[in-house]
Amino acid sequence: MQKLKQTQIFGYAVGDLGVNLNFQMMGFYLAYFYTDVFGISPAHVAGLILAARIWDAFNDPIMGYIADHTQSRWGRFRPYLLFSAIPLNLILVICFMTPDLSPTLKIVYAYVTYIAHGMLFTTIQIPYSSLSAVMTQDPQERAVISSYRMFMAVVVGLSVVAIGVRPFVDLFETEQQGFFAAAIVLGIFSTGLLWASFFNAKERIQAPAEKYRVKDMFPILIKNRELMVLAVAMLTNTSVWVVGNTVALYYFKYVIQDTSLQPIFFMVMIPFNVLGVFLTPFLTKRIGKRKVFMLGSLVLAIFSIGRYFVPDPNIVFFFTLSIICTISQMMCAITQWGMLPDTVEYGEWKSGHRSEGIPFAFFSFMQKAGMALAASFAAMVLSWTGYEANTELVPLAEQGIRWLFNIFPGIFSLLCLISLLFYRLDGDFHKQIVTELESKKSTC
Repeated sequence: MQKLKQTQIFGYAVGDLGVNLNFQMMGFYLAYFYTDVFGISPAHVAGLILAARIWDAFNDPIMGYIADHTQSRWGRFRPYLLFSAIPLNLILVICFMTPDLSPTLKIVYAYVTYIAHGMLFTTIQIPYSSLSAVMTQDPQERAVISSYRMFMAVVVGLSVVAIGVRPFVDLFETEQQGFFAAAIVLGIFSTGLLWASFFNAKERIQAPAEKYRVKDMFPILIKNRELMVLAVAMLTNTSVWVVGNTVALYYFKYVIQDTSLQPIFFMVMIPFNVLGVFLTPFLTKRIGKRKVFMLGSLVLAIFSIGRYFVPDPNIVFFFTLSIICTISQMMCAITQWGMLPDTVEYGEWKSGHRSEGIPFAFFSFMQKAGMALAASFAAMVLSWTGYEANTELVPLAEQGIRWLFNIFPGIFSLLCLISLLFYRLDGDFHKQIVTELESKKSTC
């Protein structure tokens, strides 16, 4: 198969910027918005996040099945980028509205809108991610695609949200007005970028129409051992950055006591995210994706936990350790998504059914599970330690925020490293599987 052009890879990758303008807005600010702006308790926020992810346990596999069986003139996965972009970003705006409701109705409103967002996000994320498996079967090209994606998602998308939203919100008289306006602006750009990806991405691997039935979904998953292992790594690695991002604004507001430092912090991290993007393909070409993922997890664990012991107010040392964590986290983010398409061929080799939608749906669910467990865990720690919004914190609550920003990400990263010890699908093994599958098809 002809190698992908750089323009094709870039055209696909801009879609992840569109996805992440929406995704990062929710991840960075929704917990804070619920507690400090909308007036919902941390305990209710924790319950809301868990309930939404329980529903995703059913919703995500269904979407994977639907995507696999979609037939259209645009392919199996591309149509969802076109038709789901506007609904997804409309619900983003609705999530950041503050209607004048009773305390009970506020909770109901949050449940309905947050779960609706999760469902619509699934209709974009699973088809978009599945596209990477039908663009190429070359492992190194998949690593490059993942690098481009993460550049758009993290370097550009996260930077825009982490650096730009807080100063933008501060331009308005109230946080209610500011967050609502920010959601509108990000939603418009997100929609345009998803449409751009629709017009530029191509499904080059024409897999036969999927014939498996709903009852085959569980066997397809359970036989894919490498997907199971990688999904555990995804869950724990997702927990690393979700816990940190969830409490980042709390950390700068209540521990460092300077919210203006938050956008500066993330601005400083940008060039080191870029460094991680360029460094990762160089390393994967030489030592493989699995080893790079493990190396990033180990370094991240050491320096994240080490950051906890930085004496106040040594900002330079704090920033230095954070830079090392940032590079390592980027290595992990790129390699996990670069490894996932390889499990499609492994699953076909083991079960006889080729499915992009089901593995990517399961991976999506595990990412959301990691987000849910980490974000709800962070909210519960805030509740258990006596956090009270917009007050001077009791010492235990401040200590809880410190642990959430530093220690717990390190622990989750160590758990990710341990899970990767059981992953085998790297290098020659994957090449052997692809060769056997191609040989089998040529004899049919």
